[in-house]
Amino acid sequence: ADALFLQKLWISIQERSKSAPATTLIHEDLHLVMRMMRDLTGSELEKIRIDSRETLQRIFRFADKFIPEVAPRIEHYPGERPIFDLYGVEDEIQKALERKVKLKSGGYLIIDQTEAMTTIDVNTGGFVGHRNLEETIFKTNLEATQAIVRQLRLRNLGGMIIIDFIDMSDQDHRDQVLRTRSEERRVG
Repeated sequence: ADALFLQKLWISIQERSKSAPATTLIHEDLHLVMRMMRDLTGSELEKIRIDSRETLQRIFRFADKFIPEVAPRIEHYPGERPIFDLYGVEDEIQKALERKVKLKSGGYLIIDQTEAMTTIDVNTGGFVGHRNLEETIFKTNLEATQAIVRQLRLRNLGGMIIIDFIDMSDQDHRDQVLRTRSEERRVG
């Protein structure tokens, strides 16, 4: 998808450069909304709702030219209530970027960012599991793996990242968490 987008972009740049006067800007980085369309639209996306008619028209033009498969999923939101309020977006963003990130199982992550690195500590919290402590730790680490990948994308984190999973004595469990982490990273 990235390669296809870049090919279309390059063709567009070449076309503009043929007819533009010498001092004309041929290309600049995309506006935030267009970058989101380029980077975050995938087949799992049901619809894209936009509350600004002006932005809607720009998005349609962009989608028609570069990502036509997304165009049918774009729609205008005409409601009186602001769209971020309707879906609780600001509350979710705030919750997603907190230092402590709760897991569905009752466990949690602690994410600390410094200039040099990001550390992520995985904790079981109130999750006690159904069988034994080792099973609880294993399930928490598996769930944490998915949450960590999501958090890295949400926070746009890179560089040195240290993850302190809960120690597991079972080698099969350690291998499975490592495989899951690698698979999640490839998907994300």
